[in-house]
Amino acid sequence: MPKNIAVIGASPRKKWGWSSGNAWIAGSIAMGLPGIIYPVHPKADSIMGYQAYASILDIPGQIDLAIITIPLAGVIEVLKQCIQKKVKFVHLLTAGFSETGREEFKNAEADIIRVAQSGGIRIIGPNCMGLYCPEGGLSWNETFPRKPGSVGLFSQSGQLAYEIIMNTEPLNTRFSKGVSFGNASDLKAHEFLDYMAADDKTEIIGAYLEGLRDGRKFFEAARRITSSKPLVIWKGGQTAGGSRATQSHTAAIAGSQVIWKAMCKQSGIISVHSTVEMVNTLQALKMMPLPTGNRVAVLGGAGGGSVTMTDFAEKEGLTVPQLADQTIEQLESFVPLEGSSAKNPMDIMPVLFNEQYFHRIMDLLRDDPNTDALIFNINPAWIARDLGRTGMYTFVNNIVKASRESDKPIFVSLDSINDPQIAFARQEMVEIFNGEEIATFPSFTMTARIMNNLKRYHDFLKAE
Repeated sequence: MPKNIAVIGASPRKKWGWSSGNAWIAGSIAMGLPGIIYPVHPKADSIMGYQAYASILDIPGQIDLAIITIPLAGVIEVLKQCIQKKVKFVHLLTAGFSETGREEFKNAEADIIRVAQSGGIRIIGPNCMGLYCPEGGLSWNETFPRKPGSVGLFSQSGQLAYEIIMNTEPLNTRFSKGVSFGNASDLKAHEFLDYMAADDKTEIIGAYLEGLRDGRKFFEAARRITSSKPLVIWKGGQTAGGSRATQSHTAAIAGSQVIWKAMCKQSGIISVHSTVEMVNTLQALKMMPLPTGNRVAVLGGAGGGSVTMTDFAEKEGLTVPQLADQTIEQLESFVPLEGSSAKNPMDIMPVLFNEQYFHRIMDLLRDDPNTDALIFNINPAWIARDLGRTGMYTFVNNIVKASRESDKPIFVSLDSINDPQIAFARQEMVEIFNGEEIATFPSFTMTARIMNNLKRYHDFLKAE
């Protein structure tokens, strides 16, 4: 990991306000960079409390990473100075290259890569936010989590990398390393994938991609890696319009979705389609055992809701089977016939609030031969209003205990709520579950989708 960094293009006028260079300085301060930060500006004496230098050649110490945020016209000259300074890694944040679609800017990008290669420099970018490594003290954003985790992330989009990182942290799932790598003119997706595969601090890998410069090398790398580390990819450009948009964003050629889906299946990639699905799949992989089948018992339905939940589950690739006759018979021995149903999905929430019955139900479902997993579909308003705070804690802890004692994974769906008081109670439940390494999901449909993602990965590993 780099220690001493030069930020070329930091601004004395912005101070702590936003500019790409200053954001990098603020982020690395927040992460506790163990080395020295050298701002570079032709006229400034100091920037954000650090002595500034007119050129990277004026810096007295060794530079491990140079971050270039200046306009395109000055990049070649700065790269030549980096070669003189014997810098080996450059993050080229500057945009306006091949992603514009204009031939002269494509040529400028190619010229920059040729100059860098002539001096042995490897480039991240251009047109990207760069590195995030909380353990190494590097970040392009001062609000990123400071505590490291076990998930690695590489993303062609800085914005989506930000969203994934920030939305995963509240789920008690954090990152070992992350990189926004933009146009990938030098360092490419398969090289970041290979790096994270070899990194012993990274156990799960996530990615957002718009196109691949070398698809064969990428899928060969994925095929090697997914048997030991799960790889979750959100592929941008899945429609004709989206494919056009990728070319103006990172100059990526999105390629055929038919080919993409086939390659994901062959290589064991878990394909997702949104920030929510990405962050929840990463959390589930970190916290949950893989389901061995797609047969699910559903707790928490009511009336028509039971019908629609079955539809949602089966549309997402699951099945909601009838429970074994013996299971139903034993459930009906204490579940009231009026206003309840011991069939699957089970409309028995009031009975679950009885602690004695709760554990009996869990034992029956654990031993039922017709199911592979359980989904708790919880309406936070019911729990908060009907049980109160003490009852809510008891109910949540009962689910935690059941999860510990069952060899079948228990998936917890906690519907998102607009009411501020209920939303607060929901967040308390989320924190308890996540603190006990039990994943939570914002809707029943997303829960079913994530379960199917994990089941398909299980099937891939089993076939290996």
